[in-house]
Amino acid sequence: MRLALLLLLLGTMALGQGEDPWKRLCAQCHGEKAQGVRPYPGLQGVGPFFATPEGRRYLVLVVLYGKKGEAGLMPGFAQLKDEELATLLNHLKTLLQAKGDPFTPEEIRKGRGLNLTPDAVKRPEKP
Repeated sequence: MRLALLLLLLGTMALGQGEDPWKRLCAQCHGEKAQGVRPYPGLQGVGPFFATPEGRRYLVLVVLYGKKGEAGLMPGFAQLKDEELATLLNHLKTLLQAKGDPFTPEEIRKGRGLNLTPDAVKRPEKP
């Protein structure tokens, strides 16, 4: 638990003066509490993905490469550092009160270099 808190704190500090990456990058479409802002979806349904290897890989690919959905195109954020993306996913995990280990920069790094398009990022059948 202390390691997770340390990773979250370090990731937030890396974003500059404690700037909240969720507010800066996600809240305008997905809402302050991931509830969704029309026409963009709420994210409560992705909570179970934090607890499975396939789901965690999917979440990493979405933040790196984006996702094409019914509401349009969610951009990817591959330009951000691995630490920043781990902090972002850990914030979402906290918002959703999802089970699973905290994301690490190493886990994000494994998803890089695949050069996927948003169409190629597919949601797993089961979380």
